[in-house]
Amino acid sequence: MPGWLNRLAERSHPVDSPAAGFDGHRPLYVVLDQRRAPERCAELVGQPGWIDFLTLFAGTPLSPLLEASPWLIELTPGSEAWQVAAALCHDQRIGWAFQPAQNARLDALADHLRPLFVLDDPHGGQSLVNLQDPTAWTALLAASSDTAYTQLIGPLGKVVTPTPQRHWQTWQPAEEVGEAEAPSLTHELERALKESPRAWWLSQATDRPLQELPAEWLERLARLDAGGITRWRDRKRLLPLIRHADEATWRYAQATLSDAGLTAAQKISELERLS
Repeated sequence: MPGWLNRLAERSHPVDSPAAGFDGHRPLYVVLDQRRAPERCAELVGQPGWIDFLTLFAGTPLSPLLEASPWLIELTPGSEAWQVAAALCHDQRIGWAFQPAQNARLDALADHLRPLFVLDDPHGGQSLVNLQDPTAWTALLAASSDTAYTQLIGPLGKVVTPTPQRHWQTWQPAEEVGEAEAPSLTHELERALKESPRAWWLSQATDRPLQELPAEWLERLARLDAGGITRWRDRKRLLPLIRHADEATWRYAQATLSDAGLTAAQKISELERLS
């Protein structure tokens, strides 16, 4: 299993409710990818429990993409607005929530998050990180070094992310630190970001928590991807092969995937026969 999935259990634990352990007397905050559900997100504005919001790309080099900017929303715990936002985070996987240990200003929290959307990468350039996507955010938190984890969490306090199952994941608060620079993308972080959509899909398709996925399944799914089988519906047809193929069957499957003379459809047909 990739190391970042192993560290999920070290840095977080499952909870049934996203608000478990939150202080009901202080605001909650939600990072929401409003562009993926614009009408439902717009309906949040002004609902009971809605306090305020900021667009996270405002005042950054990403400001030309302002219409697609994620929102940082301040809400009252237990309110109608919070219930709708929590459902959007989990059911549509378009956000995650947090509550600082102490009262915090909305703009100060936004200032912490904004530099994290564009990080220096190990190739000498910069990469855009979809921080609002709980799949990417989970991978970053799990794969980062202890120092980078502290920098990512920073003043956010208690962070809660949705999972492929019905429960949520709550992350350990980081130790208090002074002002710190945004962490950089390492090769391991890049790999985790690339692997995370596959791991999330496999977890959902098999109803097995991310941290319990066998490494062999993930390696096989990655091999399908490298062999040109990239659509989720095609991968679902091959799920029995991913889960149950013995060593000899999988060697034959690998030869099929490596055959440049076969189209993706032909590979799928041949592999499905092996399932």
